[in-house]
Amino acid sequence: MRLDISFDVCKECRNTLRATDESWCIMSEAKKIKLDSTEKGSQQRKAKHGKAGKRNYYAKVRDDNGTGDGPRDRCMKPGHRGILVTCNGHVRDCVRDSYRILNEYADQLYGPVETPRCEDENQPDGGSDEEDISVKLQKEAEAAGKKRNAASFRFQSVESGAMNCLFIHTVLPDPNEIVVKLMRDLSATKKHKSRFILRMLPIQAVCRANLKDIMDVVGRLGDQYFLKEPKTYAIVFNRRLNNDLSRDDVIRELADLITSKNAGNKANLKNPELAVIVEVIKGLCCIGILPEYYPLRKYNVVELVAIRDPSSSSATEPAKAKDVKEAGETVNEHPKPEEQIKADAAAGKKANSPKITNPSDEASG
Repeated sequence: MRLDISFDVCKECRNTLRATDESWCIMSEAKKIKLDSTEKGSQQRKAKHGKAGKRNYYAKVRDDNGTGDGPRDRCMKPGHRGILVTCNGHVRDCVRDSYRILNEYADQLYGPVETPRCEDENQPDGGSDEEDISVKLQKEAEAAGKKRNAASFRFQSVESGAMNCLFIHTVLPDPNEIVVKLMRDLSATKKHKSRFILRMLPIQAVCRANLKDIMDVVGRLGDQYFLKEPKTYAIVFNRRLNNDLSRDDVIRELADLITSKNAGNKANLKNPELAVIVEVIKGLCCIGILPEYYPLRKYNVVELVAIRDPSSSSATEPAKAKDVKEAGETVNEHPKPEEQIKADAAAGKKANSPKITNPSDEASG
């Protein structure tokens, strides 16, 4: 059985439907293709906002080997070592100056970095005539376009998580060697090397910001410094964006650990031989054991350059004392201006005052 269903359509609706059908038929093919492409593009844009678009973004950032310079690899991690640099707000300029200074001293201590060469560079010139020029140019372009691995750089700036505080990650075994040499040169020459760097602290290890990991790292590093000979030490604790770790607990536990390694190790807060640096930034902790911490002005570049020589200050002290003594002698020889003015005023008043006579003398006269 067949059911016939009829719809009552008004005259105006029939006219509008007929007009849209006629306009679509009259529309040119180029305009139809353009409308179809815009619809497809809008669908693709909607799909990119989903999870698949985010996965593609992070996949493109990383290189072919999966060990790229992506956002996850540009942050400070446990196991890193390097230099903690503080600046005065100009972060890019601070990074540039840090690279320049550290590479300069690394070349002095370890020699320059070997640059990779092209494979066809050592071939004889006879084969170059037979080889096509386009193939040779293509090989040179591929060799020049190869990205260097991050491990081939001696220094790499990573995010520390704090404002005006950056971490320069290094592959060198001991960052203390470079930074101590730099600070000693600055103390001797008194020449500025950067207008943007404030402090440079060598960090020998980065760990999680909990007491157990800090004790393990300091215990491993302390075997190199505190085990053989007795030393005087000081523990410098500083934290940024972290309120979970107690300062008193860390200092007390570290002092007990250092004393247990050698009974002759004594605390000296004024002039210690070694300073144990504990810098807590969010959930990570930077640890370093530094020599000459207070003589090198806490590794502050600005104060280290501005400090005066003790010989020149001691030489100027006798001269200043002599000038003060001579000035005191001159003051004793000549009266002060105020005293002289008062004496002159008193003398003038005495001279101008009328002579008072006795009335009995006038009567007798």
